[in-house]
Amino acid sequence: MTQATTVGSTISVEDLERDPYPAYARLRAEEPVSWVESVGLWLVTRWDDVNHVVKTPDLFTGETEPSTLNRTFGKNLLGSEGPYHHRIRSIIQPWFRTQAIGHYPDEVVAPVMNELIDAVADRGELELASEVAEPLSVRVLKRATGLGDAVEDETLQRWFGELALGAANFEGDPAKQEVADAASREVNETAAQILDRLEDAPDDTLLSSMLHTEVDGERLTREEIQSNLKVMIVGGLQAASDLIAVSVWALRSHPEQAARVIADPELVAPAVEEAARWHSPVGTSTRQATRDTELAGVPLEKGALIAAVLSSANRDDRHWNEPDRFDIDAHRRPHLAFAGGSHVCVGALLGRYEARIALRALLERLPGLRLDPDRPAAFSGWEFRSPEHIDLLFDGARA
Repeated sequence: MTQATTVGSTISVEDLERDPYPAYARLRAEEPVSWVESVGLWLVTRWDDVNHVVKTPDLFTGETEPSTLNRTFGKNLLGSEGPYHHRIRSIIQPWFRTQAIGHYPDEVVAPVMNELIDAVADRGELELASEVAEPLSVRVLKRATGLGDAVEDETLQRWFGELALGAANFEGDPAKQEVADAASREVNETAAQILDRLEDAPDDTLLSSMLHTEVDGERLTREEIQSNLKVMIVGGLQAASDLIAVSVWALRSHPEQAARVIADPELVAPAVEEAARWHSPVGTSTRQATRDTELAGVPLEKGALIAAVLSSANRDDRHWNEPDRFDIDAHRRPHLAFAGGSHVCVGALLGRYEARIALRALLERLPGLRLDPDRPAAFSGWEFRSPEHIDLLFDGARA
C-alpha cells in the first residue's frame, strides 16, 4: 500500500527518460521521498537519505522482491544480500583489484584505444559513442571476461541493450521482459561452452577466475557465474562507455577546463570523477524496506520498493556547492556514481581505467577536438543515462 504524493504523481517515465534532472531537483526541494506511480518505486533523491539507504542493508536490502535484476539475470551480486552476497563478492572481487588488472591501462586499454583513433584520425570528425566509447568498452570487456572470439562485438552490444531493457523494466512491461529473457538465454548458452573449455585450461580472464577461485572452501556454481556475467556485461559496457562519453563531452563543453587537462595530465583522473558526479551514467540503486520504517519524515511499509537515486544525490546542493556546475576543482569529495556500501560497483576501477585512457588519448592525439556546433549532443535515460550521439570535430592527427 502506498500513499499519494503530489510531485511524484506528475512524473512520467517519458519525463525521466528525456531528462530526469529537473524532476530530481523538484523532488529534492519538495518531496525528497516520493512514490512515483509510473515506475512503481519510491524515489529517494537527497544525498543524506540516498547515502543512508545504500549503506544500511539491514533496513534497505538489495535483495528485492520483485527484482528486475534477478528476474532478468538470475540471482546475482547486485540482487542479493547478507552471507550469499558476501560469498559471491569475495570470489569475484579479487579479479578486479589493482594487483590483478593494474596492467590493463597500458597493455589492454591503450592499444585498443589507439586502434580506434587510427581509424578516424584523418577524417576530422567522429561520433564519440559509436566510434570510440562503445567499441572500446566492448573490446576491453571481451578481453576481460573471456568472451573473446566466441562473441562478435555487435552481439555483445545487442546483449547489453536487451539485458538492460529488462534490468530497467520497473513497470513490468511483458514485451520488454521477453526481449531481455531471450538475450539471457543466449548468454547462458555461450558462457556454458566457454566454461567447459576453461575447466581444464584456465586462463587470466574473469570467467576463468569465477570458475576456479575458491574462498573458504566455496566456489561459484555455473548458474551463479552465468548470472553474474550478465551483471558484468550490463555494468561493464554501459558504465564504462557512458563514462568515457560523458567525460569527453563535459570537458569539451568547458574549453577552459579542457585546456588545463591537456596541459596537465594529472588532471585527467579528477576530470573523470567530476564527469561521473555531474552526469552519473548509473541513475539508481534499488532497495526494499525490510520492516516498517520512516525516511525524511515519510512512513515506508515493510516491502516498499525504493530507488536510491544516485544521480540526484550527486546534484544535491545540501551536500555540494553549486552541484549543477561542472568543475574539476570544486567537487573533489567522494560521490555516489558507483553506488556505495556493500554494493559499490565491483568493476569501478576498470571503468575508470578505460575513461582515463580514452580521455587522455583523444585530447592528445586529436588536436582541436571540439563539439560539433551543428549537431548538439543528445542524451536519454534515467536508470542508464546514455548519449544518443556526441559529434566531434578535430583538426587532424598529431604526429
